[in-house]
Amino acid sequence: MSHHTNLLDRINESDVVNICRALVRYKTINPPGDELVAAQYVAGLLGQAGFETALVPIAETRASIVARLRGAGAAPALVLNGHLDVVPPGADPWMRDPFAADVAEGKIWGRGTADMKGGLASLLTAARLIAEANLPLQGDLIVVATADEEAGMSGAEAVIQQTDLGPLQAIIIAEPTNNQVGLAERGVLWLQLETFGKTAHGSTPHLGQNAILMMMALLAEFEKLSIPYIPHPILGNFTHSINAITGGVKANVVPDHCLATIDMRTLPSQDHRAIIRQVTQLVADLEKRITPFRGAVKLVKEHPAVETSSDAPAVCRFEQAYAQATGQPPIHATVRFATEAAVFVPALRVPAIICGPGDPAMAHRPNEFVEIRQLVEAAKIFTLAAVNMLA
Repeated sequence: MSHHTNLLDRINESDVVNICRALVRYKTINPPGDELVAAQYVAGLLGQAGFETALVPIAETRASIVARLRGAGAAPALVLNGHLDVVPPGADPWMRDPFAADVAEGKIWGRGTADMKGGLASLLTAARLIAEANLPLQGDLIVVATADEEAGMSGAEAVIQQTDLGPLQAIIIAEPTNNQVGLAERGVLWLQLETFGKTAHGSTPHLGQNAILMMMALLAEFEKLSIPYIPHPILGNFTHSINAITGGVKANVVPDHCLATIDMRTLPSQDHRAIIRQVTQLVADLEKRITPFRGAVKLVKEHPAVETSSDAPAVCRFEQAYAQATGQPPIHATVRFATEAAVFVPALRVPAIICGPGDPAMAHRPNEFVEIRQLVEAAKIFTLAAVNMLA
């Protein structure tokens, strides 16, 4: 691979900075997303470099982009993945316009710089460089930039359903890890708890059945529930958090309905169906013990925990390239958040490597930024990894 390292000298800091700033300026806030214009920008960027591009729509103004640089077909393809959407800026004040993509202090500032338009800019820089170098690739290099990662991952699901990616050796996901290497991520399980009562005037509460009080009892019992898990050497412990609750219509009406949503982050050893059964049984037990009590459990969202073996050939090749690009062995990261590996890995049976610029602690926070040096370093890592796997 040493004869390819001169490619790194062709990585221009201004190129990756300009791509990142252009991406941040597209206001792909999810909801509603509006990722189509950003997808078209990516298609134009890669199409000019020689990639075949195809939009994968999920709504009128929403689409993912799949771009393919053809190789000889003698090796499985490699996928570089990032998402186009961002979360809203939020109500907290920003020091800078979240969509101006200001450059200051060696950083690019703005919503999505870390999560994850910075990572997308780095992989686009690498992909263009490889295409323009006209290397004799043995396998295809595929870039998948998706819509709707932040809300439901429907963009990734549409790519799988509508596109034949073919045999793959790995997918590299450029989510923010400070350019460390993540090989596992926790799963997502969102459950909605619901309680049902009967309305009455606030002055005669004894004539009603208070759904909020029922929910309080249910949540108290849920907090005592022992959900089994085996701690993971990288991911740590299973966690849960009660993050939303709504109930009642006005101050003088006994509430007949209450909703609460629980966010659980699961481990590879856990079975989501078993957890749902356990919570459903808790509701059934309360209905027997408390009069009146009526409740229900609904699955809102789930993605499995995923894990790639550190001994996988693709991981070994990636880490060899990483060491050559950075001059040091990779540090393995703990990925506590979900990525589109949760969609791609179960469906495609492909190893996933999570590595990208940006501090994950900056995700979804005001005054988000990414360090320019990390953008350049990530572009180097992705370039040599693609060459090592495909050339």
